[in-house]
Amino acid sequence: MRTIKKLLSLLIISLVFLTGCGRLEGTVAEKKEASFIVEVRSDDSRQDPTQEIFLTDHTEFSGAISSFEELEEGDRVNVTPFDTTPDIPYFLASRITVE
Repeated sequence: MRTIKKLLSLLIISLVFLTGCGRLEGTVAEKKEASFIVEVRSDDSRQDPTQEIFLTDHTEFSGAISSFEELEEGDRVNVTPFDTTPDIPYFLASRITVE
């Protein structure tokens, strides 16, 4: 019985972690010097309606833009994060696609 509880707990933790590692879709609400804010639409009231996206030297841009300078407020974006450890509390963008 203890083994089943441990496996079930591990499965739940893994699912929560994998859910948080997915893509993020939304609209650019604000552009900062090295990051931007995305408004995220969700039916889940627990999810924050905005998410700050941070860039690195390795962030790739595709779709209607090819650089951060071309990104504008109001753009619809799909953001793919880097695989990071849970101790990094912010969203690092690996790829940003503008529709």
